[in-house]
Amino acid sequence: MELSDGLRVSLKGHLDWGKYPKGHKCRLDCFVGMLLALVRLKRMNLTQLALAFASQAKPKSRYRRLQRFFQEAVFDYDAIARLIMQLFDFYEKLYYLTLDRTNWKCTQGHKG
Repeated sequence: MELSDGLRVSLKGHLDWGKYPKGHKCRLDCFVGMLLALVRLKRMNLTQLALAFASQAKPKSRYRRLQRFFQEAVFDYDAIARLIMQLFDFYEKLYYLTLDRTNWKCTQGHKG
C-alpha cells in the first residue's frame, strides 16, 4: 500500500468528497495529491504544487486542476477538526489551542 492510498482511506472516512453522490472521488484524489506535494515542498504556491503533483498531465493542466479544486471544494471544518483530533490522539487529553492570525498587506490596502 502506498502512502497516498493510506491517506485517501483515512480522509475518505472523515470527508464526504469520496462518497457518491455527496462528493467526487476525483476531488479526494486531488486533495491527497496536493497534500503530498505540499509536504514535499513545504510551501503553498499553486505553480510549484502543480509541478510537484504526481500526475501524467501537463503542468498547465495540473495547475488548472488545483485552481478548480479551490473554486469548487467545500471544506467541512468540523470534520477536519475531528480528523486532526483523532490522528493525533487528542481526545480526553489536555491541550492548548494556538491561533496564528497573520496580517497580510496587499496592494488594495491592509487585510486583517
